[in-house]
Amino acid sequence: MDDTRTTVLLIDGHAEERKYWANWLNIASPEYCVLEAGTGAAGLDLCRSQRIDCVLLEATLPDMSGLQILVNLIPLASRPKIAVIMLTRLDLPPVAKLALSNGAQAYFVKSRASAERVDVAILKAIAAVGPMGKEHGPYL
Repeated sequence: MDDTRTTVLLIDGHAEERKYWANWLNIASPEYCVLEAGTGAAGLDLCRSQRIDCVLLEATLPDMSGLQILVNLIPLASRPKIAVIMLTRLDLPPVAKLALSNGAQAYFVKSRASAERVDVAILKAIAAVGPMGKEHGPYL
């Protein structure tokens, strides 16, 4: 992996949607290294084994809730060490509020999101939390 590129991890159990967003992010921002995980467990494994700058997280996963992963990645919501953005099918304000109060930097409903808006949110989230940087290894 090229340490100068921003590494974005898409955790989404919906394979077609995950591929769609990975493709659009690569087009919108060629400087991204986009990794993909189809389950929460696989996503957490990638966070343990690689440097991840931002996680795009679906709320509904085949093996666990995206909110469970969020709390695992950001145990202290007031001091997140990794940028997490919810990019989900769920258009439920209570879920959005819960995600944001638990450390997510943004919440997007897929049907109303664009790659450009998600790209801007990734940059803002990383700026707010701070990039992992070359000197940092895996998050967890």
